[in-house]
Amino acid sequence: MNFATNFLPSKPCSKGRAELEPGHRGDRGWALVSVLWTLSMLALMAAATEALTVTSYRIEQHAMVEARAQSALDAAIVRAVLGIADTRPQERWRVDGAGQTFVFESAALNISVQDELGRIDLNTASSSLIRQLLLATGLSLDQANALSDRIFDWRSTSGLKSLNGGTDADYQAARLAYGPRHGPFQTVDELKLVLGMTPQLFAKLRPALTVYSRRAMFDPNVAPREALQALYPNDPQKIDQILRAREGDPNAVLHLGYRPGVIDSQIPLGGRAFSISAGFTIGRRTFKRYAVVELTGDDKRPYFVLAWQ
Repeated sequence: MNFATNFLPSKPCSKGRAELEPGHRGDRGWALVSVLWTLSMLALMAAATEALTVTSYRIEQHAMVEARAQSALDAAIVRAVLGIADTRPQERWRVDGAGQTFVFESAALNISVQDELGRIDLNTASSSLIRQLLLATGLSLDQANALSDRIFDWRSTSGLKSLNGGTDADYQAARLAYGPRHGPFQTVDELKLVLGMTPQLFAKLRPALTVYSRRAMFDPNVAPREALQALYPNDPQKIDQILRAREGDPNAVLHLGYRPGVIDSQIPLGGRAFSISAGFTIGRRTFKRYAVVELTGDDKRPYFVLAWQ
């Protein structure tokens, strides 16, 4: 017997090779799929992380722009108060709604100030003055009479109905879920609730109205055009003359004998209310602020905020 032959390595049979090769190919395929899947997941995670980073950056930038805008608008309100109360006549701001420019930290803001004494007070104006204002918007006499009576009934505490006014029953008949306040208007926007008021008509009336003057008459020297139309309903030339004088037209000033649009520096400002509008644009975004302030005459607390939007 040849013992050497017992120690020679045996050759795998062809059948063994046939059984092993497909298995190896399957393992390699699954490994490739696993690698590709892992790479895909890593790519997705990287993309998600990048998107999250970009979103976070945009949110942060948005917040920074918003903070800057609010700071500038707050500064504009304070600057307007200082301009109104300036003791130097030549430096005192106009309070008839004319535009002013104020630069704060490279932002150019447009500011306008309206003395509320130049507007018609919904709570204290006579029904005839309110009627005249309604006529100036193009309403017929019957329409103006009816709506002015309804406005009067809304603010009246007596509970008595005017000739063309509106009672609680009238509001119910119109299928409204509310009735007249039977008390002073809290805001000018409350006028929208009066029976017969339309959005289009309110838009025409809004610049002429206030609830802050607490006077039966308004000051034409600082009144907007819409309020002047109630005072000079048949004299548009007079209104144009007043507005031209405010802009410095020498002929208009000479004809009037004075230049309206500003407050006499000797008149105390304590207790007077002013509406201030400020706005500016950063990129594609526009920021606005509307405030109504009442001056106090107290250096420690120069004004109260009556409205803030």
